[in-house]
Amino acid sequence: MAEVEKNWIDEMIEREALPRSAREETVEAFCKRHNISESTYYYQSSKTDNWKRVLEISLMSAKKEVPEVLKVLADKAKGGDAKFVDMYLNYVIQLAKNLDLKSDGKELPTPIFNLKDVQSNFSNNTNNEVKQED
Repeated sequence: MAEVEKNWIDEMIEREALPRSAREETVEAFCKRHNISESTYYYQSSKTDNWKRVLEISLMSAKKEVPEVLKVLADKAKGGDAKFVDMYLNYVIQLAKNLDLKSDGKELPTPIFNLKDVQSNFSNNTNNEVKQED
């Protein structure tokens, strides 16, 4: 019985890690197929250990898409869209903080500019250009 339960739970975890639009069946159909109640499904899907596994699968899937998403963000930022400049630079700032980059075991020199200032200046210049075109 434990093996059967584990199989449907694993399948439920994989299902929950998918975007809703990509799921092939409803919760009701899933439960009927596995002969379980919907309350059992929701109980298992909300358990911390199962939810952690859902998040791990989701993050691994998202990691695969990051280069493509960054490329699109960079292209739109280069086009002057202030919203995308903001998103792209914020991502770069977060990435730099999280990576804690070092060179030969030493801290990298402090940049001669602040990314927030660059972001602000770019946004202001873009807004001025838009106003001038009107």
